[in-house]
Amino acid sequence: MNYNNDYQIVLGLVLALMIFGVALELRFIAFKAVLQRPVAALAGLIGQVIFLPWITLIITLLLDLPAGIELGMLLVAASPGGNLSNIITHLAKGNTALSVSMTAVSSLFAIITLPLNFTLTANLNPVTHAMISGSGDLKIDSLMIIKSMIVLLLVPLLLGMILGNFFTGFAHKITPFFKRISSLAFIVFVAFAIGGNWKIFLDNLGFVFIIVVIHNLIALIIGNLIARLFRQNEGNKRAITIEVGMQNSGLALGLILTQFQAEPNMALVAAFWGIWHIVSGLILVTYWKRNPPQEGN
Repeated sequence: MNYNNDYQIVLGLVLALMIFGVALELRFIAFKAVLQRPVAALAGLIGQVIFLPWITLIITLLLDLPAGIELGMLLVAASPGGNLSNIITHLAKGNTALSVSMTAVSSLFAIITLPLNFTLTANLNPVTHAMISGSGDLKIDSLMIIKSMIVLLLVPLLLGMILGNFFTGFAHKITPFFKRISSLAFIVFVAFAIGGNWKIFLDNLGFVFIIVVIHNLIALIIGNLIARLFRQNEGNKRAITIEVGMQNSGLALGLILTQFQAEPNMALVAAFWGIWHIVSGLILVTYWKRNPPQEGN
């Protein structure tokens, strides 16, 4: 891929702005809500933090895919929930409060769960292990991943939450600005990245896209099944399904650019995930809007 170190700085700033903007609306009460409904939140976190990464490992062991694609799948699967899941859950008439709670908790835990899950699963797959071993093209530096997580995720998340909870009036005023400017900046960045690597995207569109669609479908199925296993009502079931099926692929892309030398196949998987999980989420919204959850279900 056409890539230089400036991309790292620009994307890092954009992601930090996006996470900061979303964190401005996260209230400490969201964490209190987890304690009030521990079973529902636990079900979602188990699906996202345990089942998705390790089922993804099994999938990569069964399929004969390029190492970069398998690494990209493992990294996306290890990522926390994406912030768009809250919007999609709301549109799907799911339990939005539960969705916000799961996103907040998974994002905070991600500083531990992401490097742990990714390092373990990547080393257990012989194909990806060969790529990240001493003789391979890439190396996993768990400490550097944690440092990137602190810069890209934890610091803007905590700063946004502190400002949003203790300076609420000011946060309300600046939230729309941060959301608009960061979203626009991310779109522009992705457009430039795709434009600079247009041939690579076209050459891999069909194959990688199909892999991402299937992987995302599996994630949604995992979320739905875990919600059913924990006997959740319809509103919670929708929230958990969407939360497990919508990963923070922007964060994954940031890590790929900063820690994995912009490995093309990894970047393609994260980029296509970022596009497709919105489409699949809206498909679910269209279906579920026709079948609103009944009272008490």
